[in-house]
Amino acid sequence: MIKSTFSLSLIFSLSLCANLQAEDSFADDLSGFDIQEVQDESSDDLAGFEENEDLAGFDDAHFEDIDISADIDEPSDLSVGGNLAFKTSYGYHNHSVDGVNYQGFNQAQSALYLQLDYALYESWKLRVSGDAFYDAIYDIHSDNKYNDDVLDTYQTQLRLDDTYLQGSITNSLDLKIGRQIVVWGKSDSIRVTDVINPLDNRLPGLTDIEDLRLSVGMLKLDYYTGAWNVSVMAILESRIMLEAAPRGEFFPVDEVFPSGAPNPFIDLETPKSSLDNMQYAFALNGVFSGWDLSFYAADVLDQKWHLNQEKRTREVSKVKMLGSAVNIASGSWLFKSEVAYLNGVRYNSTTDAKNRLDILLGLDYMGISDTVLSLEIANRHIFDYEKQMSQNVVIPDYVDENELQTAIRATRSFMNDTLNASALVSMFGTSWEYGGFTRIWLEYDIMDALSSNVGVVDYIGGERPFMDAIKNNDRVFADITYSF
Repeated sequence: MIKSTFSLSLIFSLSLCANLQAEDSFADDLSGFDIQEVQDESSDDLAGFEENEDLAGFDDAHFEDIDISADIDEPSDLSVGGNLAFKTSYGYHNHSVDGVNYQGFNQAQSALYLQLDYALYESWKLRVSGDAFYDAIYDIHSDNKYNDDVLDTYQTQLRLDDTYLQGSITNSLDLKIGRQIVVWGKSDSIRVTDVINPLDNRLPGLTDIEDLRLSVGMLKLDYYTGAWNVSVMAILESRIMLEAAPRGEFFPVDEVFPSGAPNPFIDLETPKSSLDNMQYAFALNGVFSGWDLSFYAADVLDQKWHLNQEKRTREVSKVKMLGSAVNIASGSWLFKSEVAYLNGVRYNSTTDAKNRLDILLGLDYMGISDTVLSLEIANRHIFDYEKQMSQNVVIPDYVDENELQTAIRATRSFMNDTLNASALVSMFGTSWEYGGFTRIWLEYDIMDALSSNVGVVDYIGGERPFMDAIKNNDRVFADITYSF
């Protein structure tokens, strides 16, 4: 019997002070309501009542002295919202990593998200948001000897999320500066051209990509002309992915690298945010009747780490990407495609960087009422491939010359979108031989501002050591969220 008390021990606050004089628009709202006209239209109904006797004291001068605007609430320039959530999960397989058994309840997280928006002069807006969480499960299971990496990664968090200033410089030119998320590509489940924001990979398979992107500090300019939008970005912050804790449940180092890795595991270095590490990105997006088209170019940090043999550290280097994406709607079908050519991809088992071509084809079918069916297939081809990239070296890459990934998704809405049921299968390999995962979940709006989510995720082992090492991490998960 687990006995516990849950408490939220983090206090997260955001504050903003501003002084802005609001425009008085009451006169425009009352335009056309002239007092004299009202008196003229009602003259027949008031026949016999002399103005100077029975209506004495109700003259124009008294109406002019009344401050009607005092009773009307002006809209506030400041809005504060967010949500409070509790999340839990239960592992139903008996499995241990680094001496810790993860069967049973393995999450009891209380999380708080706050967002502040302030309307500035004319079209300008300031947003500040952040989140914090505390997971009491590590106090409940205090007898488990969790390593420091696991506690640092999963027990607490306090961070700044989307925080930016946004507005229009001209009618056609917008500026957005600060931490933000930029989504490239058309896929819902596989990343090909979506290279701007790193991901939170601490709990792989439990959350969709749209909820995993980490906001990054940048300066972004958007120019609009006709059906086209041109975006130019200077990315000032060298932020990289959040990985699962080494020797934790989702990164069992000794099983993934059976030949032996240093203990503790090799450090992952975060690049410094500097002019030398500045990243750049460019996008051209066109939206037309029934279809849209995008072109991309970027010089950004890679989405994965590699081993620096000389320093004996894990690093994330920069890659150059040229890509394109297209959506075409036809009846109940939506066809989508993405292509990305990457230059300078580093691997662990080779000394030279490689070039890679990623191609995605997908389709959505919406011909069934309240239902969306989706299929996406991506292939990643490595040029100048070397055989040792798939063999067991000290820190292997476990990659083939052509890497295939398949994602199948189904979503059905019930009760006027009050209940949504979804299923996702994500697998690797031509015949799915490298494993993957299946997730099935239900989202239910209990009442206004209160929602719940419950589901199960099954990790499928395969010929790749990473997926095979986490095949027993299957779990039931649930959360309840109050939005305000």
